[in-house]
Amino acid sequence: MNKKLRNILMVAALAGLAGCSLENSPSADSTQTKQLVYGMASEIEKINPVLDESQEIDNLLFRGLTKPDEENKVTPDLAKSWEISDDQLTYTFKLRQNATWQDGEPVTAQDVKFTFDQLLDPKTNTPIAGEFNEISSVKVIGIHEVEITLNRPFPPLLDKLKIGIIPEHLLRGEDLNTTEFNQNPVGNGPFKLKTWDSDHTITLERNDNYYGPAPKLDEVVFKAVLDANTRILQLKTGEIDLALIEPNQLASTKHSDPYSVHEIPTADYRAVLYNFELPLFQDNKVRQAMNYAVNRDELVEGILAGKGEAAYGPLQKSWAGTSNGAGYTYNPQKAKQLLAEAGWVKGSDGVLIKDGQRFEFELVSPIQDTVRVALANVVSEQLKPFGIIAKPKPVDANAIDYDGEDALIIGWGSEFDPDDHTYRLFHSSEIGDGQYNFGSYKNANVDEFLMKARTTANIEERKAYYHQFQEELTIDPPYNFLVYLQALYGVNENVTGISTRTLGHHGFGVLWNIEEWDKKIE
Repeated sequence: MNKKLRNILMVAALAGLAGCSLENSPSADSTQTKQLVYGMASEIEKINPVLDESQEIDNLLFRGLTKPDEENKVTPDLAKSWEISDDQLTYTFKLRQNATWQDGEPVTAQDVKFTFDQLLDPKTNTPIAGEFNEISSVKVIGIHEVEITLNRPFPPLLDKLKIGIIPEHLLRGEDLNTTEFNQNPVGNGPFKLKTWDSDHTITLERNDNYYGPAPKLDEVVFKAVLDANTRILQLKTGEIDLALIEPNQLASTKHSDPYSVHEIPTADYRAVLYNFELPLFQDNKVRQAMNYAVNRDELVEGILAGKGEAAYGPLQKSWAGTSNGAGYTYNPQKAKQLLAEAGWVKGSDGVLIKDGQRFEFELVSPIQDTVRVALANVVSEQLKPFGIIAKPKPVDANAIDYDGEDALIIGWGSEFDPDDHTYRLFHSSEIGDGQYNFGSYKNANVDEFLMKARTTANIEERKAYYHQFQEELTIDPPYNFLVYLQALYGVNENVTGISTRTLGHHGFGVLWNIEEWDKKIE
């Protein structure tokens, strides 16, 4: 371990033993600990916001220049204010002067520069580098002032600056991919690391030096509970206070249970991703036909228990959304017509055949995700009458070859700027090298519309480009969009503060207002 980091952690631990001022502790008058236990569907391997964008725990430990409010709009956080140049290329941020790292060191402009230098360094193994590739340079103007210069106008920037800032004084000279800091994080957020147990249970404690409103909770525990049925059982027994539950578990929830289910809207969609390296999917008529062949309303009612809606495109929940994709409502005759136009005819066994090739492929889903497994099974059954054999294949999530499977039940969606979870999924520059265009989708028009949409300052012009992008997806579908989900969170009846703000992928962001959460001690 970095000697300096070891010393800092020892000091932090001693400080914790010494205790904090009773005046600064919301629960100092109680001998009981207000502890929220979050039953997680996956294990946390490392904590570093530069390396991962979708861990709830990151936002409790690390804060960014900006943060979203209850309407997902950009508001100040570490940056108390900013100015944008007339040409939209230079952003100057003034940082708050009362933000510190948990070791007592101040958060400075140098930390901001270091964070984005790491993000843009090719040696950093981060899947989100493309989110910041319009940044030309980051310059320190003063201890609490930093300037970000862009290659061209980039309106999504402020939204993306919610990414947590990391401490330069602890990570200078470290390999960000392998540093022990990732298991011993030193942050600037409302909570700090207390323990990280061998069973992957992580306990955070309130950071009394946090610059923002003091959290009402003393501790937040992230407990890995991988099985959905076990999570329900532990909600019932009170072993955990918060967990995502599955739609098929709603029926087992009783009024007498010590938890209630919060139905929270999301921008989280599920879709069939096609592998464009396969000749089977290269004819857009085939993909159009498969869109018409799927009965989305049946998926919503049967798999989601009505807790969601039919999906027709990636921006359906965005201010840039359009209803053009709704042309793909269930239409069996149109599906058969398009398949015939593409040259597919049914063989003696009822399976489509063309040039000696049968229309069959594997439809992979992560076995840990019961909703995706169910979607794969039902979509397979819906396609079968058309002569299409989609063979469901549940696979351990860690063993999925995202670039090499025939087709995948994929999940994406962002509640923020429409550039997020859009450019990186559908632009051809995002193919390979760990990027997110897993199916190798290439469409020159899509590339043009997405680039113009992310680099045009005028919001109405941006909206027009996104509408053109969605029209192009209707003509040349990269996915078969299926459903949008509601996030179903089981929450202990003694816990308050949960918000109904629209959430993102996998219901991410439920703890966005963690400072307001509280738990009644019985």
